[in-house]
Amino acid sequence: MKLIRSTTLLGIGILLVGCGAFSLPSVYDVLSKDQRATSFVSASVAEEISREYLKYHRTGIETERLQQLGKDIRSSHSKKAIFTESMADLTSTDQFFVCTLCRSTINVFARTFTEGELSGPERDDEAKKLMLGMCDYFAISTQEVCSGLFDLNWPILDFILNETVAQSNTFCSMLPIPICQVKQDEYNLTLSIQGDSPKESNSNLPAKSSEDILVLHLTDIHYDPEYAEGSNAACDEPMCCRNSLPEGSDSSAAAGFWSDYRDCDCPKRLILSAFEHIKENHKIEWIYHTGDVPPHNVWSTTRQGNLDMLSEIDELLAKYFPDTPIYPCLGNHEPHPANVFGNDEIPSSLRVDWLYEHVWSLWSKWLPAEAEKTVLRGGYYTASPSKGHRIVALNSMDCYLYNWWLFYNATLIQEQLQWFHDTLLSAEEAGESVHILTHIPAGDGDCWCNWSQEYNRVLTRFNGIITGVFSGHTHKDEMNLHYSEDGYATVVNWNGGSLTSYSNKNPNYRLYELHPENWQVLDHHTYTFNLTEANLTPEEQPKWELEYQFTKEYTEDTSPAGIDRLLLEMAEKPDLLRKFWRNKFTNSDPKLAEGCDNACLSKTICRIATSNYQERTRCKELQAILAESLEKEPDTDDNNGGGAAGLTAVSLASLLALLAASKLLG
Repeated sequence: MKLIRSTTLLGIGILLVGCGAFSLPSVYDVLSKDQRATSFVSASVAEEISREYLKYHRTGIETERLQQLGKDIRSSHSKKAIFTESMADLTSTDQFFVCTLCRSTINVFARTFTEGELSGPERDDEAKKLMLGMCDYFAISTQEVCSGLFDLNWPILDFILNETVAQSNTFCSMLPIPICQVKQDEYNLTLSIQGDSPKESNSNLPAKSSEDILVLHLTDIHYDPEYAEGSNAACDEPMCCRNSLPEGSDSSAAAGFWSDYRDCDCPKRLILSAFEHIKENHKIEWIYHTGDVPPHNVWSTTRQGNLDMLSEIDELLAKYFPDTPIYPCLGNHEPHPANVFGNDEIPSSLRVDWLYEHVWSLWSKWLPAEAEKTVLRGGYYTASPSKGHRIVALNSMDCYLYNWWLFYNATLIQEQLQWFHDTLLSAEEAGESVHILTHIPAGDGDCWCNWSQEYNRVLTRFNGIITGVFSGHTHKDEMNLHYSEDGYATVVNWNGGSLTSYSNKNPNYRLYELHPENWQVLDHHTYTFNLTEANLTPEEQPKWELEYQFTKEYTEDTSPAGIDRLLLEMAEKPDLLRKFWRNKFTNSDPKLAEGCDNACLSKTICRIATSNYQERTRCKELQAILAESLEKEPDTDDNNGGGAAGLTAVSLASLLALLAASKLLG
């Protein structure tokens, strides 16, 4: 999953070429008048903070102006949410904070680079001092977290600082935050795609039969070997449930036995419970495992620790499912440091060849020998388990915004995408049906939009043979519908949720019913248990139950065209969309208590219809229909409408008014 949202933004700030102060390039014309104004305020605040902070860094004297700016900015963000939520899902206030943080950090590091602090013999110490100072000034996280992140990431960032092809003033525009986006000519990808794209939506859907195949989807296990029952589940770090409760703490802050809703990962007993239940209750043909075995302590990981956890989960899977083929892919938490994957154009000491070699030693028992070459090169592969069928597993870190190597030279990632296209072309010529495994769904806000654009072009071209895409990463039981540039529904991405409860969800796994001939997804079943209930009876196994069956809950038409019709029905019938939202969060107690207001519903339907964060044509069409439907509903508490969205708007408006009053606007 995406962790340390704002803390890792400090890393973006370090990624500088020898350039001067930040200047705001041309913002996208698609921004609204309010967004353009907010973008200008963010840039102005960032500029003033960086000037004042550098004075403080060099003199040790914190001016009254810097104190006031810090007080305003620190009190504006929601702390935990900026660590645990996708940036695309943050409130407008938190997005303003993140964008301003990124721009401020870039300003500071740009000036210290050009004016000497980061060019002398004390370069490393100065860089760490700057990062820890910014971390404290913005109240991002604890010093331990920020220090650990610096130590793990600085060697990579230091190399990129001197070698990147990008301009520093475009780094923050990589973020999925509209007010941060500017034009980026240095980040362009264009694949060579052979053949014609379809001129209608994909409506292929064979009938169910007694011969259908049952396949298990496991994702985002996030095994924490240090999880401790009764430990502090309400800590200040981005991941909890490891350290003892502070003296005098309320007992409600204690971590549960089976796991905890509050930013905690999986104890081993939860993983064993899931595997045992699956083994005893389902006859599965094979398993898709879409990544993320290590936990979310990204500031304190070790290479050996990650390798050991990968090996341990592999051994457990082999023990519980000894005769079942497993087809895995890599997640962003597998490397050390987390998120960072490179290629052979970077120094050998900074590569993750050690990870590719290790996973091949684990995966080779399931994969063909010819897969070794691409696994060792980049952690991706293809396999044909039976005649007429093919699996393609991608390393989606090529699109992940927290993979620092994107800032070094993003065009280097074109190799895997072209391989993907060529593999599908060969599959088409061989008459094969294809399943695709990828950790990060293309529509996720943390997936680079240029990569998503080309990936979508490939899916569109070959949608006639692609009968399913399977992902994880978001920890949400959801789906994304891919569309062609002409608006045709082409491919469905099915997201398996997560076994971890991080954050505010019940653990889950998913089963798919596949047609035996073309592997079309005909149905799926999500299993989960209520974490609150399970923790009340730690001496008993959790009550794993079928949460819902897709065709009974929503529609029997699981083709792309059928899912597009379902989205229209959700827009016209908000209660159906509310049901989807509840299932998306596995009906967890915290989320049910929080509810989903009209703004939340609008984001929810947009999310399903988005496979590229910056391409939202179908999203906007559905949002307009939904808005009309919501207007016709009676205003009742059951609909949970308006409250949270109103507070968000007031918060951002108040912040901007405060900054305006401080004469930042002139």
